[in-house]
Amino acid sequence: MPFENLKKSIKKHVKAMLNDVKYGDEARKPLAYIPTYSTQESMRFTFPTDMKTESFKSTSAFPKLSKEILIDLFKSIGVLFVPEITLYYLKEKTAFEIFENFCMTFGTDEEGVVDVHRLNKVIRYLQKMDALREKNSFNSKTIYTALAHKDFEKADQLIEKRMI
Repeated sequence: MPFENLKKSIKKHVKAMLNDVKYGDEARKPLAYIPTYSTQESMRFTFPTDMKTESFKSTSAFPKLSKEILIDLFKSIGVLFVPEITLYYLKEKTAFEIFENFCMTFGTDEEGVVDVHRLNKVIRYLQKMDALREKNSFNSKTIYTALAHKDFEKADQLIEKRMI
């Protein structure tokens, strides 16, 4: 039993190091959130470990298709809105890379299982934050970091501070 606890602790620490939050900026106005119109029930899932994805070079020639793929990926798991930051990153990465990174950063538990209820909760916080960023640009990295660490209380405080 102690070995299992040590294993989980090491796994959590390595995940924290690898998933350094690379979200947030202060220089741009947020994009619109796209509703997915998902009727899929929220679920819990894991990503396969042996997947091969297309290179960005081969998919960047089809930006509208990449956007539709991203919308369908989020819709298929029961996410209600496509996070605006994922749309922004379509100019740098493939739709699947963006989808996987967002889900792993904001939706996983200690075992690597993605919880779609948590993703929808995170997106509601991001929508509040981006509504404020529409009016007044600010560095959103601290809010993204709080949400990635599942510290919703801190995210609330940071958003409230921006409302004043």
